[in-house]
Amino acid sequence: MAVRYDIALDNNDLLFRNGDLLVAESDQQHCIDTINAFPGWWKENPLDGVGIMAYSKSPSDLQAITQKMRIELQSDGYQLKSPSITLSPSGQMIINPNIESV
Repeated sequence: MAVRYDIALDNNDLLFRNGDLLVAESDQQHCIDTINAFPGWWKENPLDGVGIMAYSKSPSDLQAITQKMRIELQSDGYQLKSPSITLSPSGQMIINPNIESV
């Protein structure tokens, strides 16, 4: 599949160049948005989203979260090689979807 482009973001802020919105490759940002979004955030895709923040600072089933991430990203046209979610010693989630565009 061809590379996808969208309006560029940096920490969820729009990027501008010479007074115009900057356009950039968007696969990574799209995956971040899907993992962060809760179902219902996007009117045109009400079931889309993992809602990862619901799992922070609570005991969670990492396999269930990984499976939800796999389902959501595959429905958006990505192929996941071996997604992983691990916990750091401080309890922070480390998410690696290992995606490929298809």
